[in-house]
Amino acid sequence: MKHDIKVPTVGESISEVTIAQWLKKDGDYVQADDLICEIESDKASFEIPAEKSGILHTLAKEGDAVDIGARIAEIDSNGKTADVSRESGGGNAVESSPVAHAATVEKSPDASDSRSSGKSPGRW
Repeated sequence: MKHDIKVPTVGESISEVTIAQWLKKDGDYVQADDLICEIESDKASFEIPAEKSGILHTLAKEGDAVDIGARIAEIDSNGKTADVSRESGGGNAVESSPVAHAATVEKSPDASDSRSSGKSPGRW
């Protein structure tokens, strides 16, 4: 399912803003509430968060002037990320062969963060 990211109302007299900077790149997997974009008006700067988790598809470029309410991006919540450490919530995951993984977990309960590579032992 795709969710539109629109420029929010930022003030009564403001009808247009500029895309100052994309904090996430087109194609990035974002979590709900991640800051994805900075916009600027003639009076202030604002950050736009992701409303849902999924793959970000930007529709406007940095420097573009866009109207309030305009679609500037969409998030595909059906999209999956290849970033395994982000999905698991940790950045310290270690890959190992199934045999090494089993031996490590058996000797050290803290090694449960490690992950089997799925490769059979043998010639590497």
